[in-house]
Amino acid sequence: MFKQTVQKLLTGAVICETAYPEEFEYLKAGSNSGRVNDFLANLDRNLTCLESAEAYYCTFTQVDQSNSVELTALFTEMRATFRPLVEFLDLLLTASHADLPVRAKSVVNINTLFDPFEHDQTLRDQLRRLTSIKPFKTNKVETREQLVTVFQKLEEMHYLVRKNPGSSRYYATAKFDLIYILIEFLNDSEKVELPEEAQSQQEELLF
Repeated sequence: MFKQTVQKLLTGAVICETAYPEEFEYLKAGSNSGRVNDFLANLDRNLTCLESAEAYYCTFTQVDQSNSVELTALFTEMRATFRPLVEFLDLLLTASHADLPVRAKSVVNINTLFDPFEHDQTLRDQLRRLTSIKPFKTNKVETREQLVTVFQKLEEMHYLVRKNPGSSRYYATAKFDLIYILIEFLNDSEKVELPEEAQSQQEELLF
């Protein structure tokens, strides 16, 4: 389990009870998390715990030129997905009339969303715009098919998990919680020297 857990962390996985229950239980043991952290330290990384979501992920111990290439790639990936994810969360709040945003362990039943979208032109227009851009881009024109595509993509990206294949119930992972602290993270990362284009796009993300 040690090797399996470390490999997932190094590939950017956010380990929580929903997404990776076995690895999560493994890391909950202090001796195991300490062993993993000691190993990651040799690679200039830390095992970081997001306590509010009960999740673990891998971070750099410091920001400097030795990891600038990896960090620039990370910012590039975040730029490509951040806005669409935020738009999805806003759309979901509107359609479901929920009081709170989706967080780790939240349950979303896609079947309950079909009716609101079918009866609200504004929601359909927003969904159409969302599915016209990556990572949710699709040629589907039917509202239900567009929604299914969005949820399937979120499942592929490990933001959502289904306990049973074909189920309409999706469980949110702690990756959603990281979205809510992303702006703060970007503000705290001023030491990262990004290319001019990346700098300007970073400012755009800060609304």
